[in-house]
Amino acid sequence: MKLAYLEIDYHRSTFDAMTSRERREFMDRASISWLYHEHAIEGVVLSEADIHRALEGRPCRNYCDGRTQNSLRRLHASLGEIQRQAAFGRPALTLDWLKDHHAALCDEDDACAGRYRKRDTSPGVYNLDVSPASSISYYFRKFIDLYEAELKSLHPVHAAALAHWEFMHVFPFDERTGFVGRLMLNYILLSHDYPPAIFHAQDRHHYFGALGGHRADMVPVVVEAVGSTIRAAEAFSRAQVEPRAPLAAY
Repeated sequence: MKLAYLEIDYHRSTFDAMTSRERREFMDRASISWLYHEHAIEGVVLSEADIHRALEGRPCRNYCDGRTQNSLRRLHASLGEIQRQAAFGRPALTLDWLKDHHAALCDEDDACAGRYRKRDTSPGVYNLDVSPASSISYYFRKFIDLYEAELKSLHPVHAAALAHWEFMHVFPFDERTGFVGRLMLNYILLSHDYPPAIFHAQDRHHYFGALGGHRADMVPVVVEAVGSTIRAAEAFSRAQVEPRAPLAAY
């Protein structure tokens, strides 16, 4: 696996060499894919048109469409926020950081925003062995201690993968825990100048298989997701420098 880290570190030179404008344009384009795949992981399949309608604030077609649009806009804002924090603030990973990001994904009147899970099972599309609801506070703090004492000193890709697995097995929130867990994973990567790990819909079974296995199983899945973003950055960079075909004569 060390070889995989070396390969990522070698190939990310293209991502590192982007100007601020190029990286911003690339991340703006990548965010559409990011939003699509994040929702697909959660079992919500969208079209590119759905995403653009939400981000442009177009009228909702019905109640469910409105809920989806709100989810897209809030997640889009959170993706931008972790990029800003990683680039400028780099706040420490804390319980409050995770709770605040959960609350930011929830509607303003949602009583569960930033609150711990009440059920003893992982809800929704997840089928994991998780900490009992009555012990979430203990295991959540234990997770932060583990990150500070053991994971933080690892290679950032390794640390992000293990931290995500550990967080998801605490599963602190009833809804949107997956969103928060992947925001955290990508915040760790971005704060160390790595591109984000976007788990593609077609690899959903690998992602869930890794979550349900040993925590080391998450590492190659994150490596592949980061590698996919690097390959997309390479393709974007080539498109910026390749000569454009001359316009056809009228």
